[in-house]
Amino acid sequence: MVEHNATAAATTEHSAALPTAGDVVRVRTRKAARLTVRLVGDLVAMVAPGGGEVQLQETARALRAQHVDARLWRPWEDHFEQIDIVHLFGSTPGTATIAEAAKRAGKPVVLSPISWFDPSAMWRELAPLATRASRVARWWLRRLSGHRGSWRRRLYHSVDALLPNSMAEASQLAELFGVPWQRLHVVPNAADGRFANADPQAFVARYGVRDFVLCAGRIEPRKNQAALLRALADTDVPVVILGAAVPGQESYYRECRRQANGRVTFIDRLEHDDPLLAAALAAARCLVLCSWFETPGLVALEAALSGTPLVLTRRGSASEYFGPLARYVDPANEAEIRSAVTAAYDRPQSAALAELVRTQYSWQVTAQATRNVYDKILG
Repeated sequence: MVEHNATAAATTEHSAALPTAGDVVRVRTRKAARLTVRLVGDLVAMVAPGGGEVQLQETARALRAQHVDARLWRPWEDHFEQIDIVHLFGSTPGTATIAEAAKRAGKPVVLSPISWFDPSAMWRELAPLATRASRVARWWLRRLSGHRGSWRRRLYHSVDALLPNSMAEASQLAELFGVPWQRLHVVPNAADGRFANADPQAFVARYGVRDFVLCAGRIEPRKNQAALLRALADTDVPVVILGAAVPGQESYYRECRRQANGRVTFIDRLEHDDPLLAAALAAARCLVLCSWFETPGLVALEAALSGTPLVLTRRGSASEYFGPLARYVDPANEAEIRSAVTAAYDRPQSAALAELVRTQYSWQVTAQATRNVYDKILG
């Protein structure tokens, strides 16, 4: 299976060529009229919103602060001739269709793919055996040949620039789909500064739980909440599972309920701008994402702004963001999950972790890196 350390050679070779948020080079500012950008997500994204939808909305907000006319695309009223750039979020057949239409209209298209390809995660989806086997087989075919045709490959090759969230994701796009490195521009995910100033007591007062391990996110097999609950089943550590079941994944939610002991609290999804979400991240003794992959998990960046200790999956790009300031686990190893969580539970909050996110992973940094790509495309 491909993990980011498996593509280290390619990453090293091409890292100098890839623009990142830390670049000091400034692309010249457009002297024309105000730049008009429409940001497009999957048409059913808000049915079960997660980190990708937050990334879409926060990027638009941060671009507006940089005097870009940026908002979500309204397909019933926005016309391509009124737009300078179409910026797509997510790798879905729906975004591929929109990319094709925009290119036919002669408009530049930028794509934030928000992608990660791992056969272990595919195998654990709640899908029929034949479907899972087919997906894993296609993954291996891509690994063996990045030139195998697919709608994803056509999408990735049709757009003017791709904005992966990490070097690890960029390496996968190059290796599995043959995307030219010169069209890959790493733009990091980010966290809103308000998460640094949350009042943890607001969450404690509302829900009556303190000194807890927090797992926040959509409840689905990829997030692996059931493994966390099994790993901590015979401990006296309070656990909060914060999130809602993905439509169609209700059986997994019921499985998590069956795995829970009397010290587990389930709380339905909180809106991203709800102060109680920030309070929960600040109140937690540690945040755990033992998922089958994360890229890197927006909630991890948000929790880090409070200095909350992190236990994160090894699969994906989390270690590229947090380095030695977090603990990493194999999502298949429940003993390792238990050991890492109990160690993090006893650790104090980390000022270094909070400073890392505050200085390197703000939405202002993300918006500037994104704007630089726009300007480069438009010349």
